[in-house]
Amino acid sequence: MKTIINFSSIKLSNKPIKLLLLLGFITTLANAQDLTLKEAYNLMLSNNGEAKASSFELKAMEEEHKAIKGLRLPTVGVSGTYLHLDEDIAVDLNAQRNMVGGLLSIPNPAVVLGDWNFTLQEKNLGFATADFSMPIFAGGKINAANKASEIKLALTETKHQIKENELTINLINYFFKLKLAKEAVQLRQEVYNVILLHNNQANKFFENGLIPEVETLNAKVALSNAKRELLAAKKDEALAITAVQNLIGVNSIEGISTTFKEPTIVKPLNEFQDDMLTENNQLKTIEKNHELAEVGVKVENSDYFPKVGVMGKYVLWKDNLPLVDTKWFVGVGVEWELFNGFQREHKIKASKYKIEQVEEFDKQARLNLTTYTEKLYNTMQKELEQYESLNADEALAKKLKFMRTRAFEEGTGTSLEVVDATLKLSEIQLHKIKALFEYNVAYGELMVLTGKTASFLNQN
Repeated sequence: MKTIINFSSIKLSNKPIKLLLLLGFITTLANAQDLTLKEAYNLMLSNNGEAKASSFELKAMEEEHKAIKGLRLPTVGVSGTYLHLDEDIAVDLNAQRNMVGGLLSIPNPAVVLGDWNFTLQEKNLGFATADFSMPIFAGGKINAANKASEIKLALTETKHQIKENELTINLINYFFKLKLAKEAVQLRQEVYNVILLHNNQANKFFENGLIPEVETLNAKVALSNAKRELLAAKKDEALAITAVQNLIGVNSIEGISTTFKEPTIVKPLNEFQDDMLTENNQLKTIEKNHELAEVGVKVENSDYFPKVGVMGKYVLWKDNLPLVDTKWFVGVGVEWELFNGFQREHKIKASKYKIEQVEEFDKQARLNLTTYTEKLYNTMQKELEQYESLNADEALAKKLKFMRTRAFEEGTGTSLEVVDATLKLSEIQLHKIKALFEYNVAYGELMVLTGKTASFLNQN
């Protein structure tokens, strides 16, 4: 895009900020360009709701992982209690007092010895403490919980990457479908222009008595068909634009600059399959699930061991607690469950079955991905063959159209022959565009699934 500025019309004043804003706006216009596939990819990651939701899920799991690390650290807190009893707690020893008075030959024990009804605890009391506890040994559960949390975080990261890959494959499909639609509109427009020109020529020839009226009817019918195909192609283009806009989260698209990659087989099938089996995120997810299942066995085995922890309290405040003079205390606690109705044994077996389940998933997934890689590869090969064949057909069709047009202009050919040659050429060109579309979509998906998204985007 080119912008021409007449600087003689700009008057400098004492407001340099406005001038800078104007120059910035002009620079933006000058640098404006059509959207590339890579730019659309970056916009999608920033704006698409599914991509953003997946990133928030990842952030939440990161915080949960940090929380699990806290299992190794002590727990410190404060607690307070204030109680109101229905009556004081007292001990009545007057009977014992009278017994003592009798033994000592005291005539009136109540007067001499006094009242032996003692209040041990008043009915209103309160206290506050600082509490401390920390696990020392939990049979390996704390280590297992941290390892499981680490694996779950990796799983969420892989899941996030799978979501991005899924959206990227959709973007490649939509973006190249838009490219296909734009090319189809351009081709339909060219066909319409050619048939319109031919229609005008046919009318002039008829007016001059060089051809019969039936020849003009062929041209008119062909023109009507070409117009209908052009309008349909424009509607397809509008729908393709809407699909891309919705996916990347923008309100409008001026144009796209990415071109179709010429079909070629860059490496043999077995190399693509090897890449798929080593880089595919679905297999990485299964691998992490296998690790998680192994950790599950360790968690269940930990129930055979005792749990040991330390704890302590410090009395911060007390009210009406005459019997409690201690300010603090610490201790060690041990809990060891010796028998729980064979629950542990069955849980361990269930965890081991989960490992076998994941292993079976892995075997089948590898077979499925190997087959799917072959499917995409065969699609690329097929479209390459189609494209090469159509190139040869296009050259012949162009020559045929040229010869039919010249024959019509010299009065030795018919309008129907010209229209037929034009439509044959346009049909071949449409098939070429579709072959390019199918090849690029299959190649793009193969690159994304084998972890080479960046490489593919940089090629377009």
